[in-house]
Amino acid sequence: MSETKQKKFAFPHTLVIIFCMIIFVAILTYIIPAGSYDRIEVDGRQVVDPNSFHYVEGNPASLFDIFVAVPSGMKQVAYIANFVLVISGAFAVIESTGATRAVLAKVLKGKAQKMGAAVLPLVIIAFSALPAATGNAESMLAFVPLGILFARSMGFDAMVGLSITIAAGNCGFASGLFNNATTGVAQSLLGIEPIFSGAWFRAIGYVLLLCSVSFWTVWYAVRIKKDPSRSICANVEARVKAEGSTIAVTEIDDTLSPRRILILIEFVIGILTVIYGALNGWDFGTELAAIFLVMAVVIGFTAGYSPNKIAEEFVSGCHKVLVGFLVVGFSKAIAIVMTNAGIIDTIIFAVSGVLSGLPKIVGAVAMYIFQVVMNCFIISGSGQAAATIPIMGPLGDVLGLHPQTVVTAFIFGDGLTNLLLPMSAATMGGVAIAEVTYPQYVKYIWRIILTNLIIGGVMVVISTFVF
Repeated sequence: MSETKQKKFAFPHTLVIIFCMIIFVAILTYIIPAGSYDRIEVDGRQVVDPNSFHYVEGNPASLFDIFVAVPSGMKQVAYIANFVLVISGAFAVIESTGATRAVLAKVLKGKAQKMGAAVLPLVIIAFSALPAATGNAESMLAFVPLGILFARSMGFDAMVGLSITIAAGNCGFASGLFNNATTGVAQSLLGIEPIFSGAWFRAIGYVLLLCSVSFWTVWYAVRIKKDPSRSICANVEARVKAEGSTIAVTEIDDTLSPRRILILIEFVIGILTVIYGALNGWDFGTELAAIFLVMAVVIGFTAGYSPNKIAEEFVSGCHKVLVGFLVVGFSKAIAIVMTNAGIIDTIIFAVSGVLSGLPKIVGAVAMYIFQVVMNCFIISGSGQAAATIPIMGPLGDVLGLHPQTVVTAFIFGDGLTNLLLPMSAATMGGVAIAEVTYPQYVKYIWRIILTNLIIGGVMVVISTFVF
């Protein structure tokens, strides 16, 4: 009697999942007819003329187009890869000196360690501030390695590190508090003056989002602190521990020698320069990346490393995030297939026609859901504003909605799902740096995203009464 052995189901690799999404979208190009809106220039921006939709000759994706879209996607996101690779390489050099671990050990052996998970909301608020002020979610990638180091030093895992940086940064970005790429563009297209008016209302949403991220981060952190085996990325933590990359706080050498103090001063100067650059619109793929490259070289020499040693540490850091770059490139291919086939404008036209006959509050919520869905296809905040606001604005007038409500539906619809979408540079860059898989990340983040989406919907409904 022979025994049959069933193979254990293996969850598809992240690249397999995304490639299946590319194929699905390619199939849609044969079902959805191609269409286009005319673009007109308003205040120097190319926006959609809402009354100009017309069908055009279709260009459905061929089998070869599916494969061409992948390297095309990699080419378009090369600037993201530059930033992620340089950050990862630079932090590998910096961490190898032991200086950042030493200062974290000093802090954690004091009040922070006694506070435990209660300190996390304070860290989340701090990390959310930069995207709230600049509207640049990708800038948070610079702080992911530090956030993960902090989380692990506290006895947590890489997911907590992602939560206090990427999820925290999403609170600042998605709230649209002073986000020029979303709130600024949307309000200018709708003629709302002054720009960033209604900030008090968006600040309420910002606080609620911070509460959501803080609650679920602390909830998870407390659980894995009691039982590390409950960590979603336990395999990653086990490997990192085996490699000696993380040790208990009490075992960390917290000696702050003159050389380590100098390294920390150089590190702080570098981070402050990054913040200054982000606030002043420096390109994060080149100029901000260059700052990290300078930090790696200067700190490496300060630590007494030879050029070869610096290069070896730098390459080891880059090696860990190569898969993440591939994921971002594959994800970009989804949008490329849809854009080349010309079906995005058709989707916008069809959905806007459905929304036009809805009651006021229902219409506002539907508008919010529409923006959530459109963010899956147009990942750029300013790009989504340029494509949808000229249509949603007049539709809001028909439904009796204040322009600020249209903006509210847009900013929350555009920003919140960035925390989930594999097309998001901040999300996939963070996942790559953390060395966790995308399915592991989704298993952790879904509670935060669901709660945040509910908060966004509530804010949209309230805005129909407030404005």
